[in-house]
Amino acid sequence: MTKIINTLLYLIVLLMMVSTDVMAQTDKVDYYSAGYYEYGGITLPYRELDLHQNKDGKSILVIQLHGGTARGDDNEAQLAASAVDSVEIYLNTHGIKSIFLLPQCGVDRVWNENANNYDITMTMVLEHWIQDFITNHPNVDVTRIYITGYSAGGSGSWRMINDYQSMFAAAGIAAANPVMVTAENCKNTPVYAIAGSEDRIMNATRIENFVNQMVALGGDALFDLLEGKDHFGTCDTAFTNERLDWLFAHRRCIAGDVNCDGAVTAADVTAIYDYMLSCITTYLATSDVNNDGTVTSSDITAIYNILLGAE
Repeated sequence: MTKIINTLLYLIVLLMMVSTDVMAQTDKVDYYSAGYYEYGGITLPYRELDLHQNKDGKSILVIQLHGGTARGDDNEAQLAASAVDSVEIYLNTHGIKSIFLLPQCGVDRVWNENANNYDITMTMVLEHWIQDFITNHPNVDVTRIYITGYSAGGSGSWRMINDYQSMFAAAGIAAANPVMVTAENCKNTPVYAIAGSEDRIMNATRIENFVNQMVALGGDALFDLLEGKDHFGTCDTAFTNERLDWLFAHRRCIAGDVNCDGAVTAADVTAIYDYMLSCITTYLATSDVNNDGTVTSSDITAIYNILLGAE
């Protein structure tokens, strides 16, 4: 009898949890606008939330990639995650002029795909979608584009910063192994990675070791281990205010902006000299202005050309 009662109580709690998720998802349907993007014969449903658009200045752009259970084409399942709530509440309560995008991956695809198996991968679709979105929304600050993801969406986020190294200001990645990526490529984007000690789906040690490789290569990366959290608990609680503070404090440097202060000035020439003479690794990722793989006096010339309007 006791076993039956406990089973009934469990089912009641589970039903309440599901009902709460459905109610939250239904509520978001009312104020997240729906959109669809097509590229290479692939349709990408997405939801969009515009916040504090009456403020001066440009909007930051935040993309969040969902986990595997939200795949589909209803353009609603991706709304239900706690990670969505965490980012939305942060942007809203901090009064940040922002656009929050939630794309949905098809049920027969995944965010992080082997390029040998597809002519067009989902990361290619995402890259074209983001670029077209920016073109059609000139109010987006191109130095403040962020990507977040959890579980399979976190794996997709790793892949996006690996393949498109100059696109994002920073990435927040929860409960996701770095697969089909290299630390050499990923080091060019600041990353905050979060893993759970009890996650049996993803490997926390593997994630931490990868972050350490990025740091050793001069990257800006942090790792947090959530003690006692399993895979789903990590996905639900990863994006705290403190971690989002770190994420949104970053800005993608424009060409020639070595010290990443938002403008190209003589101070950037000094920053390159600091790197060349003292090997100050703070400027490692930004000193190669002409992208030839080395930091030399030619990078200083490139900055002078930018300042003189020659580039």
